[in-house]
Amino acid sequence: MRPPQLNPQHLISFYYVAKEGSFSQAAEKLCITQSAVTQQIRSLEAQFGVKLFMIRKQKAYLTLMGDKLLAYADEFIHHTMMMETFLKSYKLTNLRIGIASIIMLYMMPVVDKFKERHPFVQLSVRGALSLDLVDDLLEFGLDICFVGRAFLRSYTYPSDQLAVYRIPEVEKIVFVAGQEYPLEPNVETNWENLALQPLIIQTEGSNLRNVVLGHFKKRGLKPIIGTEIDNVQLARELARQGKGIAPMFWPNVRDDIENGTLRVIPVAGGDIRLGIDILVNQEIALSPLVLDFMGLLKDHFGWEIRRLEPDHISVVVAPHSSLM
Repeated sequence: MRPPQLNPQHLISFYYVAKEGSFSQAAEKLCITQSAVTQQIRSLEAQFGVKLFMIRKQKAYLTLMGDKLLAYADEFIHHTMMMETFLKSYKLTNLRIGIASIIMLYMMPVVDKFKERHPFVQLSVRGALSLDLVDDLLEFGLDICFVGRAFLRSYTYPSDQLAVYRIPEVEKIVFVAGQEYPLEPNVETNWENLALQPLIIQTEGSNLRNVVLGHFKKRGLKPIIGTEIDNVQLARELARQGKGIAPMFWPNVRDDIENGTLRVIPVAGGDIRLGIDILVNQEIALSPLVLDFMGLLKDHFGWEIRRLEPDHISVVVAPHSSLM
């Protein structure tokens, strides 16, 4: 099907001139000049070789052709208004959030509070690797996403597309293992010894992986990757079974540590903290629902959320660079 040749703005001007019976009053309704309205009607008539109005004593009367066109114009305006209402209301009734899998459990209390406050909002929450969430955001598949703070400057965000709101380092990353794992309990180990243990670590596209491997790299160490996994629950289970040592976001294993199904492996110089970045697509204005969700975050966690200036945001250099 070929695209229509009719200029919608010409049809809108035609409709208002017909309804008002006046070029000047139509111009007032449309907030444009009378000469602009006149030019649009002339262009419409010239394009299709028809006469739509007769002017008598400064009053615009429809011709027979104009009267027939008005029926179509009326329907066009009605459906256009319906589309406009739909587009305006969508932002007030839908919210699509992306949350990096590793911080999903941490963020759920805020998600639950939002649901209580807005029971009639269609809320969609997607948990995935940060890199995949950023891709979705750039493709307008999400309204906002929450990812681990980028660890390397080259693994940050495209400043011309994304606005970044940074949250300070909020929780620690710990190394955990099952109670029977063959390392002496409650004895601090070092990074050299840790590099000899099989790691249960997130797959490419995970910022937690990037952070942990970055700490090994800066010490000149190459750890043993025992299992690569993108499921937090399964990583915990493998650690419980003694399959290796898993670096984990503390809130995800707090209960396991307290009930004794997992234990923390203390590491000298292993105080690793995780920050969180909130990302929004700069091509879309922040909706009231997005702003309200961010307000709930501040209320729940007491976070100070600050927007990064563009000169502090670099470019994503390659697909599957580790974000989280």
